Amino acid sequence: MPEEVDVAEQHVSLLIVGGDSDPNTQRIVDQAHLRGLDYVFWDTDCEGSEVRQVAWDLSEPVIDLSDRRIRPAAVFLRYNVFREDSDGNAYAVHDTVESFALAWSDIGLLNRRTLGAVNNKSRNLVLARRCGFAIPETTVLADLSPLIRHPAADRVIIKPLAGGDHASLVADAIVDSERLATLPPQFVQEKLDGENLRVFSIGGDLFGFHLQTDQIDYRTDDNVLVRAIDVPSQLTDAVSALVERLGFDYCALDFRCRRGFEAPVFLEINSFPMFVAFDDASENRLADAILEFLV
Repeated sequence: MPEEVDVAEQHVSLLIVGGDSDPNTQRIVDQAHLRGLDYVFWDTDCEGSEVRQVAWDLSEPVIDLSDRRIRPAAVFLRYNVFREDSDGNAYAVHDTVESFALAWSDIGLLNRRTLGAVNNKSRNLVLARRCGFAIPETTVLADLSPLIRHPAADRVIIKPLAGGDHASLVADAIVDSERLATLPPQFVQEKLDGENLRVFSIGGDLFGFHLQTDQIDYRTDDNVLVRAIDVPSQLTDAVSALVERLGFDYCALDFRCRRGFEAPVFLEINSFPMFVAFDDASENRLADAILEFLV
């Protein structure tokens, strides 16, 4: 049998694991390169079995990536939703690297305290109100058939109790009664007519954005305009309180105002949001803040 060859450990500031076709992961790679950071990028988009050759043991915080032994000070890890994972390689790598990073508490990692926990929207609404936010008038329905007789169907919206599907106007949803009957449980909330705001919290630092759109859900608008703004002063204390209560190092909070930019209402908090459009609007301040937190 051939003798095993010892592979020298490579100490790096940052291990980046994700898909090259994910613009969020690619932005972190780009900014790490521009900053001159000592990093390794393990691209889960690569074809072939080598991408899955990831292993570690419980003796020390070192992870083997094919023929390399990496001792990272921090890990940025993002599952790539932009590419079909037909062979399961991306999931296998993500799960293995996540278990490694969680096992070693000294490794820098976003949202270490909450990884694996369910980000429950209903709980978050109640906690948000306790932290001082206004929240929408909200009902939760498992059976949506009563909405067909709603007296103000153009003044209320629905959005899923769980998952990330888009919000829609009840007046539009009840047009197809058969589809309405098949929908999962939904929040039924008042329609808010003011501006959309998003606040990112990264390591406790806050970054504000205005999303200009005429759609119910800005994610359905291909022409939404995003611009960086100061975080409204009436939100900062409650944002910090809610983020601390939930234990997020990295998250984004969505608000819609009742009129113009006045009376912002808390909608939800996302625990690992996409950020590239907002990073563009802020001249890479979000990517820099993520790297600052990790390394």
